[in-house]
Amino acid sequence: ISPGLPRLGSHMNDIIIDDRRIGAFADFLRQSETADPFDFCSRSEGFIYPERGGEGVLEMFFFACAHQFGFWTLDGDRWRAPMVARLDGRDLKGSDFLWRACTRALQADPAAFQPAALARQPDAGLDALFHDDAGNNPLPMWPEHLDLIRGYARWFADQASSPAGVLRRVQTAPRPLNALLETLAAIPGYAEDPLQKKAMLLAIVLENRPEHFLAVADPGSAVPIIDYHLQRSVLRTGLVRVAPSALRRKLETRRRVEPAEEEAVRAAAYEAIARLMARSGLSAAAVDWFFFQNRTRCPESIEPDCPACPVQAVCARETRLFQPVFRTTAY
Repeated sequence: ISPGLPRLGSHMNDIIIDDRRIGAFADFLRQSETADPFDFCSRSEGFIYPERGGEGVLEMFFFACAHQFGFWTLDGDRWRAPMVARLDGRDLKGSDFLWRACTRALQADPAAFQPAALARQPDAGLDALFHDDAGNNPLPMWPEHLDLIRGYARWFADQASSPAGVLRRVQTAPRPLNALLETLAAIPGYAEDPLQKKAMLLAIVLENRPEHFLAVADPGSAVPIIDYHLQRSVLRTGLVRVAPSALRRKLETRRRVEPAEEEAVRAAAYEAIARLMARSGLSAAAVDWFFFQNRTRCPESIEPDCPACPVQAVCARETRLFQPVFRTTAY
């Protein structure tokens, strides 16, 4: 495991990073036309994501990326279902629901996501930003979201700064991406995750949006984006293998795991994707978008559609495995 990663601890013997399979995936992705970065705009522009060039877009993405976590529900100690709610006449899964809710608020008020505007909002006003068509806030971890919003607004007030100010400062650094990740590591909503999933998500949004908010001169500063979809993917494809064990039984039966177990799986997933990026020569954005798209063929709630999967020839097809069931604001 690379320096700086969480230790695998007592679960090290249960988890194996399959370097041979990583090589096969790297070969596939290098030749694939499906491993390109997404621009966070063109897919249903103006509905899920805001239109290009609009006022307040930068501030919205600074805010919204910090809230990309926890889009699923529990039944006792077992994963129950992904969060799905109807918004503006469409049934949207968690991430798309949150993007759309933020885009809707931005369209109503371009200043809605300025930190000072967030600080002025009462709790009920912040709750209403995420109301579905029935007038309910469906986010399963809303108290955690609210706490992070308050901390986020306080940080910008304490620093007498803004998202635009942060961007101006990091863009003048010799290594802009590294400077952005270092800055986000102190901001509530981003600071809680040592693997920086949401921070790197914001970085690829800022780089790949049509506005090209962030000019990356240091692509080597990129880190893997490890959310629960990607953890499920590396386990099912066999990039990360889990030996028969109590941990494997929990992953197969979708039962809640302990913090050390989640840390071990996520650290192994991070290392596997870091190796895949290095060996394929693809960016974190391209690798992340490939696996994020592939989640529709290897979903959470129904049997995977292996014949439709572009990586079926190099996949271990460990379809019983599931991502760690673990509540966190990191992803």
